[in-house]
Amino acid sequence: MVFTTLGRVVAILAFVFGLIGVLMGLAVATGNLVEPEPGYYLGTRTSGEAIDRGIYKILFAIILGVLTDISRSLAKSSSHVPPGTNPGPLSGPSLSS
Repeated sequence: MVFTTLGRVVAILAFVFGLIGVLMGLAVATGNLVEPEPGYYLGTRTSGEAIDRGIYKILFAIILGVLTDISRSLAKSSSHVPPGTNPGPLSGPSLSS
């Protein structure tokens, strides 16, 4: 559960920073934000690279968020197993007679 929570925090931070990168790249591309020298605000030579990196961060955040949701739902479903049952893959009828 620790990794699920940590993954969710990382996904949120990656999404926020990716969104900031895309918005900053668009601001420089449209001329609303003027950089004193290339790469001063964005960390890249062009605004297109900053937009691309921001989109990659957003996609990474979405994938990581989906994985943490899957992990959370699996943890919840495995914690609600009735006592005395074996939820494992080998819990079927015994073949040895």
